[in-house]
Amino acid sequence: MAERTVTDSAGRTWTCTAESTGADGATAQGRDVVLVCTSPDVEEPLHITVGWQWESMSAPGLARLITQASPVPKR
Repeated sequence: MAERTVTDSAGRTWTCTAESTGADGATAQGRDVVLVCTSPDVEEPLHITVGWQWESMSAPGLARLITQASPVPKR
């Protein structure tokens, strides 16, 4: 299962993995993927839906999607 780590604009580090979609854990081409992203700075895991080619998405693009869906960072 693929895993990516990105840092958002608030400086939080997120580790994202795809939820298993099939018996073999593979992602079907052309199907959206639900990512589970965790950060030590946020209590609950974040679930976001991305395109099936999320592994090749730019790190800043993925971090931006996470930031839009995540709780407001504590300052």
